[in-house]
Amino acid sequence: MRSDIPQFCAALLLCLLPLPAEGQDTTRPHDLEGMYTRAAFILDDASITNVYGVTAMLEKCAQWGHPLACELLLDVYEGRRKGLDPQPKKAATLAADVADGRLKLESRHPEADRVKRECMFRLALYHEKGYGCQRSEKEAVRRMLATANAGEGKARVELARYLMDRKKAWGAPRVAFKLLHQQAKTDPRTPNVFFYLGHMYATGLGLPRPMPQLALECYTLGEKVKDARAINNLAAMYESGIATSRDLSTALHLYKKAAALGNKDASANLQRLAYIKAERETGTPHSLRIDHAALQVIESLPISPRARRWFSAPFRAHAAKIRKSL
Repeated sequence: MRSDIPQFCAALLLCLLPLPAEGQDTTRPHDLEGMYTRAAFILDDASITNVYGVTAMLEKCAQWGHPLACELLLDVYEGRRKGLDPQPKKAATLAADVADGRLKLESRHPEADRVKRECMFRLALYHEKGYGCQRSEKEAVRRMLATANAGEGKARVELARYLMDRKKAWGAPRVAFKLLHQQAKTDPRTPNVFFYLGHMYATGLGLPRPMPQLALECYTLGEKVKDARAINNLAAMYESGIATSRDLSTALHLYKKAAALGNKDASANLQRLAYIKAERETGTPHSLRIDHAALQVIESLPISPRARRWFSAPFRAHAAKIRKSL
């Protein structure tokens, strides 16, 4: 009877061990890095249209803590990748699992710390917008503060954005101003840092009074680092002649530059100013002004030269016909 005791103990131990969830494969892939590389290649190659199975491959890699797979999977869940629909709840769950440590990233991977901060950052934005989780500005501020304290530069900028709002309990414009200044010195290429800093100078938020000249300088610095929102505001200052001489040509050029970077406000401003500028040209027919404005917008689109020629051809032909008849 004693010989059965070890077998009984082993059976009891197996019963106490947690079982894998139904349908969950606990076998670590032999080539985890290769699986991630294949998935990334399929998503990045424009010639490949069949993306079936890519999400599952990335989920397998993420399950084992591959940092870059987790980041790419967030893009997939957000619907940023070709042929794949958004899945907000999965995005919020993945970001929370990584941010809160329920999903451990490979500690030896050089991108592990950065990806964890990225997940923390996105989770804060998810809470702000209610994307896949409960909308809570308070939780968004808390998460963004934690991300900023972890050393994420863009989180400091977005935290400053939260602090700008005087109407909220956490509003502290002066603290926001200091955060933006510190981040601008630390890393001037941080997205939106010069846009928000210029906004504070332009409006006098957290300052004794508005300082448009310093706002102009901030937006100019934003142009150098391709901050589309700062460039759009810089164009508006040239268009209105605020803190600088009025220059519609420069404003038009800047709107075009910001629109090419994907700023929708700049695209609308570009079309509007192109029409106004053409209208001031003596003897320019109404239809020709419209063609000119449309061409300005097409030129600013982030598309291939071939596509740009295709879109602009009807407008150029119509404009040439009008000029011929004048």
